[in-house]
Amino acid sequence: MPLIDLPHVRARAAAIAGQFADTPACLAGIHALFVDYSDQSHRVSQKLANSAPANELKTPAPVVRQVLIGLRQPAQASPPTALALLKGLWAAGTREERRLAAELLGVIAAKVPVEALALVEAWLPEIESAATAHALAEYGLSPLALADPAAHLQAAFHWATHPLKWMRCFALASLRPLIQDKKWDDVPGALGVVRVAIDDAAPEIRQAAATVLSDLLPKSPMEVNLFLREQAARSNNNAHLIVRAVLTKLTPAAQAELIKIMRA
Repeated sequence: MPLIDLPHVRARAAAIAGQFADTPACLAGIHALFVDYSDQSHRVSQKLANSAPANELKTPAPVVRQVLIGLRQPAQASPPTALALLKGLWAAGTREERRLAAELLGVIAAKVPVEALALVEAWLPEIESAATAHALAEYGLSPLALADPAAHLQAAFHWATHPLKWMRCFALASLRPLIQDKKWDDVPGALGVVRVAIDDAAPEIRQAAATVLSDLLPKSPMEVNLFLREQAARSNNNAHLIVRAVLTKLTPAAQAELIKIMRA
């Protein structure tokens, strides 16, 4: 991977943005830039092949960010052209291009909500990693979730029950835009989504659930503590692992109480 020459990267990003109306050329320019700054020394070992998919170029985040900055304004000016670009970026399959697609979708989602939601629904079964799930949920879907929180919670509940692991991960990650909104306060609704996933054996789902619970604590410590005590009293080991992952966010007294409950 070459050293990042930011002026050079900005110039290439500007050139890519200048080709915005020519979707194939724009896609080719993005991919070439990401490959040029990829970590070509990285090799996925046979032992780790299943846990480290080869669709990650390891292009540094500042490079991806410069392309996003360059494309933001033309995407806002022409959402239909942006939609075509997003489809191509997602189809390219690398995590970096999918991350860019997710962030650009968030830029235009409020202007084309029906088309944006249709893209999300089409992409969900193709999510290949926790990184892509979180990017699509927290950036691409965020404006739509904030526009109709009640409908979004219903959708999240549905996604949380899906057989595909990464869709379940997406469901939990999609709660974050709501939790970060100071005006939103439907903590019981979010806890209902977490409850669906609380027994999940997948480590990525447990981590996502623990993150949601930790983020919900400042909203309503009492409701989250009650939920944690409820889960601690059950005999499910996966639920206990999630409770333990949240312990450090609690007061010493609350930690001691939950540990006592789980040991009983």
